[in-house]
Amino acid sequence: METRSYSFRRCQVGLFDLLKSNKVEKNWLELAKDMDVIINIQDPLVIKQMKMIDFTEDDLRLIKVLQPLVEENIDQFAEAFYSSILKVNHLKEIIESHSTVDKLKKTLRIHIIEMFNGRIDQGYLDKRYLVAKAHYRIGLEPAWYMGAFQNLQNVLRSIVFKELNNLEVLQPILLALTKIISLEQQIVLEAYEHENMEKLNIQFQNGKADLKNTMSNVSKGLLELAKGTEDSVETLSSNMKDVNQTTLESKEQAGLAKNFANEGQSQLNELLDKMQLIEEYTGNMIKSIHQLGESTEKISSVIYIVQSIAEQTNLLALNSAIEAARAGEHGRGFAVVSQEVRKLAEQTQNSLTEIHELISTTDDYKEHVLESLKQVENAVHLGTEASKHTNNSFQHIVQSTEQSGSIVLSVQEQIEELMKVVASLEQITSKVTSAAKELNEAATLD
Repeated sequence: METRSYSFRRCQVGLFDLLKSNKVEKNWLELAKDMDVIINIQDPLVIKQMKMIDFTEDDLRLIKVLQPLVEENIDQFAEAFYSSILKVNHLKEIIESHSTVDKLKKTLRIHIIEMFNGRIDQGYLDKRYLVAKAHYRIGLEPAWYMGAFQNLQNVLRSIVFKELNNLEVLQPILLALTKIISLEQQIVLEAYEHENMEKLNIQFQNGKADLKNTMSNVSKGLLELAKGTEDSVETLSSNMKDVNQTTLESKEQAGLAKNFANEGQSQLNELLDKMQLIEEYTGNMIKSIHQLGESTEKISSVIYIVQSIAEQTNLLALNSAIEAARAGEHGRGFAVVSQEVRKLAEQTQNSLTEIHELISTTDDYKEHVLESLKQVENAVHLGTEASKHTNNSFQHIVQSTEQSGSIVLSVQEQIEELMKVVASLEQITSKVTSAAKELNEAATLD
């Protein structure tokens, strides 16, 4: 197989030398008619591309005629292709980091010669696809590949121009050359696009999977958050209702406390009035007792006088009795009178003694009563002062109760507003839960 191919190639080269030496350019076209070529493509897109550029077997035969010329100048073609690429620093770095220029040139020589084999089939396409994949993998962008291929085409055209002068022969050959290079570029571009779409699809699928995972995680997190928020909102709502109920009870208790405080203050005011009356009565009693003492002292003075009179009367009666005894019978009546006077004087003196004792006892009672009244007065005074302080305390209690009532009312209003916010939060939480469920359902869709 290889021997026949080699012999055929030597035959082609011999014919090519013959054509060059004889300058019979029309024989190029005649020779092309005898070339065996194969176009066996099943890919609908490639078939459309070939039809678009009107690429036929006749074009492929003309291409095959050029193979000896291409082989003769293959090094020049490879150099033209890579010299333009190596002038760009980052492209040079890409090539050197993945392979060597010599190795790539060797591969390119085979690639170019196969373009002129006269055979376009699936194997031909697969090799182009592999080249495109390799270039795509190392990061050589299509624009640079197309530019380098254009330089290769320019060299091909210039060599053909040198070999052919007959326009009748040159025109169909150049046209066929343009078509094969155009087809080559279309195949490579299509492969590039396919690889790019594959990469984009992989990225899309990965991104889609990541997005689904993220959406799933987010939706789960949202559901958990919504559930936790819902539970918290329910607890908060329940607590707010309890607080509101407690606030209402506090409001009622504050009202009752205010009423009790007002009632207590009224009773205290009455007590103060009574304490003041007691204080006045006590003062009056003390004054009366002092007046009683003064009267007692006056009575004592009178008693002393009466006692003195009684003593003198008793003495006078005694003297009268003595004189009556001296008078005898004539003084008997006078003796009786004097005896009665004496008895009266003794009774008076005894009564005065009793009165004196009573006055003495009264003085003792007076001192005790005065002492007790002073204690009562002090106690009443202290009670009055304490009642005044208590009254002030009641006033503060009433004021504090009123302030507490105002605060409780304000708190109740704030709680009502907060309960509205909680109700709104419940609605929002419900919407978040629905959105999370929808997001979770969306995450499970393909």
